[in-house]
Amino acid sequence: MGGGPVAAGGIQDASFAHLLDPKRKWYNNKRIILLNAWIFLFLTTSSTNGYDGSMMNGLQSLPQWQSAFNHPSNGMLGVLNAIQNIGTLAGYPFIAYLSDGIGRRKTMFLGSTIMLAATALQTTSQSVHMFIGARFMIGFGLTLAANAAPMLVTELAYPEYRSQLTSLYNSLWYSGSIVAAWTTYGTFKINSTWAWRLPSLLQGIPALLKFALVLLAPESPRWLVSKGREAEALRILAYYHADSNEQDPLVQYEFEEIKTTIEFDRSGTLHREFLCS
Repeated sequence: MGGGPVAAGGIQDASFAHLLDPKRKWYNNKRIILLNAWIFLFLTTSSTNGYDGSMMNGLQSLPQWQSAFNHPSNGMLGVLNAIQNIGTLAGYPFIAYLSDGIGRRKTMFLGSTIMLAATALQTTSQSVHMFIGARFMIGFGLTLAANAAPMLVTELAYPEYRSQLTSLYNSLWYSGSIVAAWTTYGTFKINSTWAWRLPSLLQGIPALLKFALVLLAPESPRWLVSKGREAEALRILAYYHADSNEQDPLVQYEFEEIKTTIEFDRSGTLHREFLCS
């Protein structure tokens, strides 16, 4: 998934490289710094995915976890390992409708809310069935957030850094995986159920941050244009990419490109509907 956005970003950067202000860099422009802070929040979704995958492997190596759930084996272990992916599959039919319907931010907020509830359930689980239910919810919620996050990254990023940021998304999966591995290693010597409850609890931190902050972040200009909110989309592009100058050549280029792309997509959809009718 990372390869596509990187290639696209490279082409786009070349097409309007002459419109970029050489003095506007990520380290000396306050609004680009703020924009990148929002993007970093979205990127943590990939780390959460990596943390979750590695954490489950670590929990199964803990005697405290094994004892709490009566040493699950055979089919039960298979369910425990597969249920998160089943939750992910259950979320797939909804992601396109949610991201295009209610917006990228609200979809991520919804996913984060589900993950927070799932984290609470997993951390307080008293039976293997509670744990399985929590794992399903985590997979479902993570799917919603993980669909919206990379779209927000690519649709909001300053063009000069879009390729790097989109490629960073998948790379951060490994950072979450490493943190989870060391977390379960560090809790190994806790002589209580907190040996596995603590890693489960820490899993909710990125979801909590997104739950608290994501609705304050800018919405995707592309989504706003698709909903007829062009003035709002232009303001967001101008605010973060040109210090609120709506007449900036780069902003105008991006804005017209978004409108053209959406019109092209709609004409293609109408053409397919005509052929199928």
